[in-house]
Amino acid sequence: MIELCYESINRSPFIEEQNADLPAQITGAAAAGFTCIGLDAPSLSQHCEQGGSLEELARTLDALGLRCFEIQPLVVGDDPRKNQEQAELIAGMVEILRPDWVQSGFTGAPDAESLAAFRQAGEIIGQAGAGLAVEYLPFLPLCSIETTRELLNRAEVEGAGIVVDTWHFFFGPDRWEDLEALPLNELAYVQFDDHPPLVGEDLMEETTQRRVLPGQGTFDLSRFCDVVLAKGYTSPVSVEILSESLRTLEPSEFARLVYDATRPFWPGD
Repeated sequence: MIELCYESINRSPFIEEQNADLPAQITGAAAAGFTCIGLDAPSLSQHCEQGGSLEELARTLDALGLRCFEIQPLVVGDDPRKNQEQAELIAGMVEILRPDWVQSGFTGAPDAESLAAFRQAGEIIGQAGAGLAVEYLPFLPLCSIETTRELLNRAEVEGAGIVVDTWHFFFGPDRWEDLEALPLNELAYVQFDDHPPLVGEDLMEETTQRRVLPGQGTFDLSRFCDVVLAKGYTSPVSVEILSESLRTLEPSEFARLVYDATRPFWPGD
């Protein structure tokens, strides 16, 4: 059975100024049927600033039968001090919440300095107990499966892998042959979503505000699933629906809609 992973980032202050309400999201995800959850660092920080604690969230996850699968995002930029501080902050979250992965990415073209920062982050996160999973975005220099494989080959960070998000796959330069050629041991995990036809040229706006539930957009998700499953993929699938309209729903209703739309695409009980 492929486990489905709920993502908190749609309600994150990372997307826009809003209250993430992680306890409500966690409760809603468990009730909907998710067994894994991906928590974003800005929402976790907000929760702590509002008087909550990571330890409390960890106890809630345990009580509801959820496990934290990943934390995001660790963004490698051009400020070495901020890169290190960010890695250390997220490592502290990893030590308490125990995810398998920390999702990372690059703001610009990977150069010697940013690769050094990525290696340092890999050491810090690895010591805390998680691996680095690199996500590419079609509107940045790191834009495809091919460029991300090249990056990981250059970086030589032990245990690092690639996140393949359906949005980035279908709207980027990737070909089916690239997905088919990606070795299973280089695929950290899949992020799953759908999208209607583009209405503008601002891809950041499109990807953070206009995603839709799986099966309601234009992506050939059935073929995507077939290719991934043919590799022998058995890891959780992270369902990342970033949507301005769906953001207005109660967390429990949102989680239920996301789970029910996604489950038919992946092997269940």
